[in-house]
Amino acid sequence: MKMLSHAEARAVYDRFGARQDRQSFYEDEAFADLLAQLALNEAQAVCEFGCGTGRLAKTLLDEYLPATARYVGVDSSTTMVALAKERLAPLGARAKIIQTDGAPQLDLPADSFDRFISTYVLDLLSEADIQAILAEAQRILSPGALLGVASLTHGNTLVSRLVEKIWVGVHTVRPTLVGGCRPISLLAYLSGPAWHIRHRRHIISAGISSEVVVAERL
Repeated sequence: MKMLSHAEARAVYDRFGARQDRQSFYEDEAFADLLAQLALNEAQAVCEFGCGTGRLAKTLLDEYLPATARYVGVDSSTTMVALAKERLAPLGARAKIIQTDGAPQLDLPADSFDRFISTYVLDLLSEADIQAILAEAQRILSPGALLGVASLTHGNTLVSRLVEKIWVGVHTVRPTLVGGCRPISLLAYLSGPAWHIRHRRHIISAGISSEVVVAERL
């Protein structure tokens, strides 16, 4: 399966812009489940890999995190970074947005966060990059801290398997039409000794399957 390069992915999301928020019809149930499992009322430092337009970050900061908590979002898209900065500007120093070159390495200190969140981003990355960003998450999280991830995953009903087949077919022919994303299994990347799985759920919205996983950094 052809994967988009970092430059190609950045270009796709620069063009996509605010339209990314239209994906809420299948993302919102996964978001709600993820946020309910992350004990965010106890968090003080949150990193989001692939912050997009800042939609999830705004919800985090307005409704879930303590007023003393800080948030750092990273994204490679110039358009997304601009949209997120604009959306989070009223929150002042509580929120910081950093633009990266798309590589999975993060210029953030080790053991400096207690939550790491990434939604519908790992399914865009190559297997090597998924493994690399999860290693970075382990590095910047303190022991006992929580990782929360959501992604497209494989269907487990007749309708969701049909939707998956169509999605994969489109990805095979022209991956940019589906944002470069494809169904993956998160557990396949989190089954090692670095993580303890605390929560996993398979969610189907509008026929599209999502996997939500919360894991403790050991």
